[in-house]
Amino acid sequence: MTKPYRILIIEDDPDDVELVLLGFSKHEEFFVDIATTGEEGLEKIPKTRYDLVSVDFALPGISGLDVLEEIRKADQDVPVVMVTGRGTEELQVVAFEKFATSYVIKSVDSLRSLPTIFEALINEARFRFEERRMKKDVERSETVSRYILENSPMGIYVLQNGCFKMVNSKFGEIFGCEKVDLIGEHFWSLADPESFECVESTGKDASSKRSIVKELRIVRKDGSKRWVEARIAPLDYQDERWVLGSLVDITERKEGEKDLLMGNIKLTILYSLALNAIDFRGREEDLMKEALSELMAGLKGFDVGGVFLLEEGRLVLQALEGPLEVLMGFVDQVDPQGLLERGETKMLDDVDRPLFWVSTPFCNGEERRGLLVLGREKEIGPDFLEFMDDIAWHLGKMMEIFLLRRSHSEKV
Repeated sequence: MTKPYRILIIEDDPDDVELVLLGFSKHEEFFVDIATTGEEGLEKIPKTRYDLVSVDFALPGISGLDVLEEIRKADQDVPVVMVTGRGTEELQVVAFEKFATSYVIKSVDSLRSLPTIFEALINEARFRFEERRMKKDVERSETVSRYILENSPMGIYVLQNGCFKMVNSKFGEIFGCEKVDLIGEHFWSLADPESFECVESTGKDASSKRSIVKELRIVRKDGSKRWVEARIAPLDYQDERWVLGSLVDITERKEGEKDLLMGNIKLTILYSLALNAIDFRGREEDLMKEALSELMAGLKGFDVGGVFLLEEGRLVLQALEGPLEVLMGFVDQVDPQGLLERGETKMLDDVDRPLFWVSTPFCNGEERRGLLVLGREKEIGPDFLEFMDDIAWHLGKMMEIFLLRRSHSEKV
C-alpha cells in the first residue's frame, strides 16, 4: 500500500488553489494543506512533517524565494517546488541557487499534473534518505548490511570491470528476472542504446571518487523498457577498482515530465494557430506555410513535413518543410485518399533509412479539407498520434476562421 503523502501548497491565488485541489481530488494518497501567504506557510511547517512543499513565486508579504530560503535553513532534504506564472531563465537559475528541488511554470495542464510530479519527487527524496540510512547500517555489521540490501526498496548492485558481481532482489525485479541471472552481465549491455543520447550526468568522471548520476532506459528481460536513475560511486579496495551503485525506477516521473513538455508545446502551437486565424493578412497557402513552419519549430526532431489541401478531389501540396523528394517518397507508397479517413502512423523505407510518419486529416466545418503529414527517424507512438489529431483539429479551425474572416472582409 502506498504510504500517504503530506504536502503543503503556499499559493495566494484562489483560482490556482482550486485547480491544484481539483488535480489532487482523485489521489486519496495525498493529504493537502493550503497556506495563502508565506508567513502562514512558515508557521505550519514546524508543526507538521511535510513530504513536499510547493511555493508560489509571487506572494503577498514575504516572497516565495524568501520562503524557500527560510525552509532550507531548517531542512535541507524536504522537496521544495517553486511555482510561477512568469517563467524566465533568470528566475529558474535563482530558484535553483537557493536549492529549490524543482520548478513548474503555471498552466492549467501543469497544475493538474502536479500529483504525478510531486509523487516522483517525494519518492526520490525518500530514496535518498533511505540510501543514507543504508550506508550507516552497512558500517555497523556485514550481517545487517546484507539484510538491508535484500530488503531495500531500491535496486543495489556492485560492479567490477563493468560487470555485476552482486545485485539485490529489487534490482532483479526492476529487470524482470532473478538476480542470479544478472551476475556477470555487463552494465551497459542492459541499457537501451537509444537512451545514450538522453543520459544526464552530474559529478565528475569515474576516475574521481565523487558519485555520478545517470538517467537512462533499460531493457527488461521481456523486452519492455523502463527509465531508471543510476547512482554510481567508485570505490578503491585492495588496489582494485569497484563500483557501488543503486537503481531507482523513474518511469512515472519521466512520463510526467514528457506530459508536461508536450502540454507546453501544444499550448505554444495552439496560441500561434489562434493568432494566425485572427490576424494573418496573406493568402491561404501562405497561412499554411506559416502554420507548418511554426509547428515544425515547436516539435523539433522531424525531418520533413507537409500540408495538403483537397482541391477537386485531389490532394495538392500547399506547404513544405524539408526535402520534397522525401515527402513525395511517402506519398508514392500510400493511398493519400485513404489517409483522409483517420489519423495514422506508418514506418516506410526511404532511400537509405526507414522513416516513421504520422498523418492526420483536418476539416473545415464538417468537410474534409486537407492532410497534415510529418516524418522523422525516431519511432512515433500512439500518444503522439493523439497529440497530432488535436493539432490537426485546431489547424482546421484556424483555416475555418481565416476563410470566414476573409469572406466577411470581401463583402465589406
